[in-house]
Amino acid sequence: MGGKTKRKPTEWNMFVMKVKAENPEKKFGDVLKLAGKMKRQGVKIGEYINNKTAKAVKKIKNSAKAVVKKVRKTGKRLIKKQRKMNKNRKTSKKR
Repeated sequence: MGGKTKRKPTEWNMFVMKVKAENPEKKFGDVLKLAGKMKRQGVKIGEYINNKTAKAVKKIKNSAKAVVKKVRKTGKRLIKKQRKMNKNRKTSKKR
């Protein structure tokens, strides 16, 4: 029993999948009509996909930066707090 190997999706298939992802409430037939209309209006499929991918990558990068920034800020606060506690401990022992 030989298993079929999957073919790489074509630009058109990728384009239709992107349009479907952006319009989940629409039926697949309506998505195909919309994608065809977009293609006829001169939307370059490869550029459209690359543009959407670039935007998604940018969003992920920005959110990752924000998370790192927040963690750093929290870490700095914790370090400051620990230093303050250590300082208080040292001064209370001397008394």
